Amino acid sequence: MNVRDRRSTLIAMLMLAFLLLPGVAAVAADKAAAGPAMGNIADRWVLWPKPGQEKQLEAAIKTHAAWRKKAGEPFAWSTYQPIAGTDLTYYVVRSEGHQWKDFDTEHAWAAKAKAGDAYEQQVAPHVARVEHFFEETDVAHSRMGDIKDDKYFMITTRQLKPGSRGEMMAAVDKIQKAITAAKWPYPYRLAWLIGGANSLRIVIPMKNYAEMADPDPSLHQVLAKALGPDGADATLKQFGNSFEGGDTTIFVIRPDLSTQP
Repeated sequence: MNVRDRRSTLIAMLMLAFLLLPGVAAVAADKAAAGPAMGNIADRWVLWPKPGQEKQLEAAIKTHAAWRKKAGEPFAWSTYQPIAGTDLTYYVVRSEGHQWKDFDTEHAWAAKAKAGDAYEQQVAPHVARVEHFFEETDVAHSRMGDIKDDKYFMITTRQLKPGSRGEMMAAVDKIQKAITAAKWPYPYRLAWLIGGANSLRIVIPMKNYAEMADPDPSLHQVLAKALGPDGADATLKQFGNSFEGGDTTIFVIRPDLSTQP
């Protein structure tokens, strides 16, 4: 049984193909940037290397991360790499825990420090493609806890059907109420991707491969106890039918390419 199947109960139950911010995830799902007032916005950059320049790009990201840290950047960044999926060549560089106003401070620092010039000199020569997103974590429907020791992050991204957000959130409310009452111990994060399709990202942090096993009790068992078997099935169907398309992958954090302390 592969990793995705071993976690199938959680994933299929919260999406009829899944269960989330980062963001990435990822997305979440990463270590939060330090600050006195934590926010729920993440900044997420995705970089693909030029053909044959994977090692050069890694070295460039490492050099640039050290430069930004030395230059006193207000944001802290974590870098992730996919270990499952059809494309394993890209890197996700992500900073979270921000309020929208924090980006004004970040951009002012970048202009003063000439961070754009440093990126163009150090990293851009090895990059074939770049994508940029924001993520807005649904704090009320997420439970991440302390993830400082988590190494892996399973992220499912699903596209919301037009006009279905109300039905989806009604199902999420019932699910959240049931798992909270049951004191279900498994962490997760729900986050909306800003940029591109209207997508929900579901992030599950894990310390090791052993934590990728099916949860016990399963989400369906928790819901059946709270809502009855028919109510559990109906709620999961209501949730899953709100989406169309999507994918699931697993990321590993790369501290050597990050600016996190």
